[in-house]
Amino acid sequence: MARRHTPDQVIAKVRQGQKMLNEGRPMIEVIKELQITEATWYRWLQQYGSEKNATQTKAVKDLEKENARLKKLVAEKELAIDILNEVAPGKILSPEPRRRAVGMAQEKFGASERFACKVLGQNRSALRQGQPEVSFEEAQLRSDLRTIAGKYPAWGWRKARWHLLRQTAWVGVALNKKRVRRLWRVEGLTCKPKARKKRRTGPDAGAEKRLRAEYPMHVVSFDFQSDVTSCGRHIRFFNVIDEYTRTALAIIPRRSFTATDVVAVLEDVIAETGVVPTYVRSDNGPEFTAAALIDWCATAGVETAFIDPGSPWQNGFAESFNAQFRREQLTGEIMDTMAEAKYLADEWKGIYNHERPHGSLDGLTPSRCWERWSAENQLAIA
Repeated sequence: MARRHTPDQVIAKVRQGQKMLNEGRPMIEVIKELQITEATWYRWLQQYGSEKNATQTKAVKDLEKENARLKKLVAEKELAIDILNEVAPGKILSPEPRRRAVGMAQEKFGASERFACKVLGQNRSALRQGQPEVSFEEAQLRSDLRTIAGKYPAWGWRKARWHLLRQTAWVGVALNKKRVRRLWRVEGLTCKPKARKKRRTGPDAGAEKRLRAEYPMHVVSFDFQSDVTSCGRHIRFFNVIDEYTRTALAIIPRRSFTATDVVAVLEDVIAETGVVPTYVRSDNGPEFTAAALIDWCATAGVETAFIDPGSPWQNGFAESFNAQFRREQLTGEIMDTMAEAKYLADEWKGIYNHERPHGSLDGLTPSRCWERWSAENQLAIA
């Protein structure tokens, strides 16, 4: 294979050959000493024979070399932009998606492994390391998390973790927050950011209306929630909640309610629980301020705690329950008849009371919280 000479090497050999010829040495000896052919000698002599030609030729070679380097830089920059736009439009944080992105850049754009890793910020040693083998326990945990996400689409990783902690299959297994959250993200499940609670201010509600529940059935709050059936007709859900345990005592759908209907629902709640509430909290709707309900409260020995007009935040437990009921049940369902509405209400009531973990109850369900309180205060109840 012929040897390629740089301009500096060619100039040095031309000067050496000219010096040898000036000393009287024959041409055949000169080209043999320089290890070139006679044609190459005359070509070099024409290009680099004079100092001016040598300087110009060297400058041209340097410019060509610099131009090639700049062209390579521009091509690499354009290729990097195409790779980032196509393969990684957003920021990639975890190692496995980065590995897949590097592989896609190599297959789709023909980029080298070194260049793809440099563009995507992937360490080459980590690329070759590969994904660690998943243990049976972790595979089962991922499967259970996917099952929970499919059954309860509105749940996040916190409620999924609380749900798993209640199952006997995961007793004694480390299910800390970081592990469940990491696997929840690896499986591509929704991670809803925790919204900051807005602090609302309003007129002073008085000490009685700001009372906090101290035991089950101490304070019972209720409110109406509206929806429509597929035909466009309105439905009103009458939701009754125990504020201490967050238990949904009743979810009754009807086309309309009167004060007598409200009294009938409250009597059914008392008959089911066997306990008369101490206070009932509600807004100032016509059904709640009617004489029928007021007279019933006086007869049953129940005190009222009406919130101020235009201050729904003072009935926060009922408003929170309404929001969860709409987000997790009503939004994803279409109701054609009142029978379907009743079925959905009863289904949600069972899930809310017996399956859905509650954050303010340290991950307990409302029914479990009520049972624990009853067990701890059995002597006081007796």
